[in-house]
Amino acid sequence: MLGCLRWHQRGHEMDLGLGGKVAMVAAASSGLGLATAEELANEGCRLSICGRDPTRLSRASDRLLAAGAEVLARPTDVTDCAETTAWITETAQHFGCIDILVTNCGGVPAGPPSAMKSKDFDNAFDRVLLPSVNLINAALPYLRLSPAGRILMLASEAIVRTPTHFVLSGVARAGLVPYCHALVQELSGESVTVNVLAPGAHSTAIHEANRLGDHAEAIRALEDRTPARRLGHPSDFAAVAAFLASARASYVNGGLIVIDGGLSATV
Repeated sequence: MLGCLRWHQRGHEMDLGLGGKVAMVAAASSGLGLATAEELANEGCRLSICGRDPTRLSRASDRLLAAGAEVLARPTDVTDCAETTAWITETAQHFGCIDILVTNCGGVPAGPPSAMKSKDFDNAFDRVLLPSVNLINAALPYLRLSPAGRILMLASEAIVRTPTHFVLSGVARAGLVPYCHALVQELSGESVTVNVLAPGAHSTAIHEANRLGDHAEAIRALEDRTPARRLGHPSDFAAVAAFLASARASYVNGGLIVIDGGLSATV
């Protein structure tokens, strides 16, 4: 009879070896960004977070501080290259190093392909592709000095399964994948890994508001179509992000990891 496999645990959780690491999480004032920051904090990371809204960012910072995390919070619009560079520089000066960078940004308007003009695609690239590129360019000199540098780029399930009304998100975010692959090759032999995370629908505040509003039926239909039969919890996503940020994921490099409860596998 086969016995159960066991591994070393810290308390009730596997030790990911992230204690003392400096992690930067963009757009971390709410949603998946905040969930990721919380999970990294739970693993012992020192955090630098940013967001556009100073009030929401302050609330997120207070929440992390109350949980015992060491936090630097800087209001930043990640679509502004100068602001992102300033955030990176301040973080490096404050903590003395950067080990983990999680790129993240806001969304883009929804609508079918025929409704989108050239300027809509230009704006989409500016809002969801270039912020990651600019953040990585600014942080890379510091990440290369880390013994285990990690870059995680948040994309969307829309890059592998593009519903009609999410064409801007799918097209613009899809550029993160070849960028990731090229960056992995450039960093060959170095200690930095690069991966793209593609989350499906998670029960963030936006989706929970939709559940109570005009989109309630659509949310239920989405849950029914998903093999997991539910939306993801933000902690589901954050757990994957924390693993990829850890030393245990040192051989996961250049990956596109879809976190959608199996929905994309049904298409």
